[in-house]
Amino acid sequence: MGIATGCSVDLTGKVAVVTGCNTGIGLKTAKMLCDAGAHVVMACRSKERAKPALAEVTAAGGSAEIMALDLSDAPTIKAFATAFLKKHDTLDVLVNNAGLNTTGGYKGPTVTKQGYEICMGTNYFGHFMLTSLLMPALLKSSDARVVALSSVTTWFASNKYQHFVKGASKTKGNYAASKLACLAFTMDAQQRLDVAMPDNNVKFVAADPGFVASDVWRNYNVVFRTVAGALALDTTEGAMTSVRCASDANINRGALYMPFAIRMSSLFAFNKKIAYDLGMPFLTRLCHGFGPDRCAPKAKAKDANEKLWALSLAFCADNGAPKTKLAEM
Repeated sequence: MGIATGCSVDLTGKVAVVTGCNTGIGLKTAKMLCDAGAHVVMACRSKERAKPALAEVTAAGGSAEIMALDLSDAPTIKAFATAFLKKHDTLDVLVNNAGLNTTGGYKGPTVTKQGYEICMGTNYFGHFMLTSLLMPALLKSSDARVVALSSVTTWFASNKYQHFVKGASKTKGNYAASKLACLAFTMDAQQRLDVAMPDNNVKFVAADPGFVASDVWRNYNVVFRTVAGALALDTTEGAMTSVRCASDANINRGALYMPFAIRMSSLFAFNKKIAYDLGMPFLTRLCHGFGPDRCAPKAKAKDANEKLWALSLAFCADNGAPKTKLAEM
């Protein structure tokens, strides 16, 4: 039996922003949201390279536009937010999808344009700043979603976030740490917003796509990519967690969702290596589903999360981002 794809919720009149959606999971997420009636803002580094993706997203006659955004360059984040808020009063869905993985054969930059560690700067700090700047529009929605892409690598990650701020990473754990930061932010931001504004309509939620044959593996060798392709979900199937987090009515606030009918957290708690090496690849299709799950314990570490929040506010301040409701909490 195949995995059902597509968005079953009518999103007519909604506005959605999807980062990094010129390819992979982000592209399929943007297309399904667009097909469901949402106007999709495709936030991509290159408007020119994103044009073929725009054609795919709007192939069924939906509404979408491309706006330039480079999460590794803080001024373009500010420019994107300013341009968006001039065109759109309300934002209903923000999918912080873009992600950079420097494992495998990666040979790109090790720091962002402003000198921050490339994975943490792009995957986490850039998205924190973007979310903060777009909060005025999110708060105007009757049912806003901020969807962060998570990863099972969070179970192996360091939450010593101060080691992944300025300069190149001195360890191999930068990608996992950045994804743990995204997950911690999801829960922390929800708690802080709910205290500051108890009647808010914004749901922060983390979406783990599962084991997917996507562009994130492009730096790995051909043997790995071949095996992954045989066992993994394709990008359309992998986008389903994000799409459902962005659209389903009964999504829990500040929760992590995974594409499994079982709780993968129990397997990770039993043995992380078995869960990662065997569980994720072989259970991806066998136990495919959708539901909330427990996160890696480090994502809830109070002291580490407070330090992460302080580092995030410092990033915004150092890069000239004006304070918004999120930055004031």
